Amino acid sequence: MIYIACGSVMMVVGLIWLISPAKKPNLLYGYLSYLASVNKDSFKFAQKKASFYLLTFGAIQVILGLIIRWLNWDRFFLLWLLTFYLFIIFPIVWTEKSLKQFLIDRNELPHDYVDPDKVKHEKTKGFKDR
Repeated sequence: MIYIACGSVMMVVGLIWLISPAKKPNLLYGYLSYLASVNKDSFKFAQKKASFYLLTFGAIQVILGLIIRWLNWDRFFLLWLLTFYLFIIFPIVWTEKSLKQFLIDRNELPHDYVDPDKVKHEKTKGFKDR
């Protein structure tokens, strides 16, 4: 049931963002991130991609929920509870990756952008982190 409920909410949000995307960056409505706020084109691109990915992963999650229900695997609720959040993370990750590639293709990636996948921490003595 958690897959069906969460997937349905994701699909509704994706559909609302598809029908009426945010016109400007807003903390309450629309997809907002550092890369999305670079310029107007990146913001529009982020709104479209986020709505598409929310609809896609929401539909996948609803279908998985219906299969789980149909196979009577509801008794494994703890497993479904521990895995449903992945479907919330995937649209954000894919939107950011698409947005990064969009900005790279247009040569508009900010010079101060740090790729989260390439951050390496070195252990140092004491509390300092290099």
